[in-house]
Amino acid sequence: MNRYKSIRQIVLCMLAVSMIVIPAAGGLHNRTAAQIDGAVALAYVYQNTVTLADASGQAVEPTGPTFTYGQGARLFWTADGMTLYIARDDGLYATGARGGAAAKIPGYYGRTIAISQDARMLYYLESTAPQDVTGGSVAFPLRDLDLTLLDGGVGRLTGYFGRYEPGASRADVSFAAASYVRDGGLLGMGRPNLWPTYGSNIFGTCCFPAPGLALYDPGTGDFWVYDDAFLPGAAAANSTRSHLAGPTTGGVIRVIDLITGGTRDFAPDIAGGLGTVERIAWAPDDTALYIMARREANTPLTLTAGPPFSVDIRSANMVLYRLNLVNGLIRELAWRPDVYGVSSLAATQNYVFAVVVDPNTALVNAINNGQIAAGTSPTDPALRGYMPATHLWRIDVTSGAVDDIHDDVWGVVARPIR
Repeated sequence: MNRYKSIRQIVLCMLAVSMIVIPAAGGLHNRTAAQIDGAVALAYVYQNTVTLADASGQAVEPTGPTFTYGQGARLFWTADGMTLYIARDDGLYATGARGGAAAKIPGYYGRTIAISQDARMLYYLESTAPQDVTGGSVAFPLRDLDLTLLDGGVGRLTGYFGRYEPGASRADVSFAAASYVRDGGLLGMGRPNLWPTYGSNIFGTCCFPAPGLALYDPGTGDFWVYDDAFLPGAAAANSTRSHLAGPTTGGVIRVIDLITGGTRDFAPDIAGGLGTVERIAWAPDDTALYIMARREANTPLTLTAGPPFSVDIRSANMVLYRLNLVNGLIRELAWRPDVYGVSSLAATQNYVFAVVVDPNTALVNAINNGQIAAGTSPTDPALRGYMPATHLWRIDVTSGAVDDIHDDVWGVVARPIR
């Protein structure tokens, strides 16, 4: 094999072999690779298995890998929409838009991962290896690796990225938060992310959990704050990876051109303000942004008895808006009361999909009613029944009609249009 063959060719070759030796699972999946490719518009984890889905959110083909209790991952498509990567703590997996079992790529890269605009380099942040830097902060090693040489080796150390609070790489999460962090990071902060520009630099979170967007040069290791008002937890790049959109501390939605570095601000005209932006998704044609914002909950959770351990009682009303990037107009599409949060958001031509995490209502009620004994540990297996459910919420972008089409779903991502 030519060692300089592109990683995409390698992955597709492995997938072709797997489709020959692994039979399709069930009548739903008895279709050709070309038929699957033509139908696939989304991917998500459904009932603990990575699954390809169509533009209406219905499952088309399970590809794996599968997940055990508590595991999480970040799913992302290549810009051409042909390869889906699944980055989780035990390794990087890849499958194709034509289906077939996901193949594990040699090496360990973590979940904070990105591919350069020319699809030649893989960048990843070693969030498990914090290093002390000036001012009492920590930074994480950022490595790059030629995509044609993914042989399990460690990438080149480019330097140390970020100015994070000590302990930022660890979090004590349980119940609703545990469901939320599988794909969305920590509520209110998001997970560190990387967005390559069209030059030599990489955008990324700056001072997590504080606001800020950083610019980093892998060639020199230079790190500096590019925009100290940008809130990267909700930020999202469009399908062509040419623009990055996110909220700011000043209440505007900022769109950054990753080619020129130019910016454009949108100040949504909404009575009472936009609220706290939690997720953003681009319309497939890049003419609009879908914005999921948190507003005050109708019925906030309240603890009336002392809990045996720390309990997260946060909840909110979630409101979905559509911001027209051509004329700057914004309209409300749908809202949902009293949820913990929306951990991921994706859009097809006709629908917006949101992974909704329920709040800790059952746990709070059980504590208030004296059903959980003093001294109980949050890791007690007997409490597993209090884990809140997740739902795939589908919103029609024209009519605003809403529906929960699946339970036990997370990690929804839209396939780039070609």
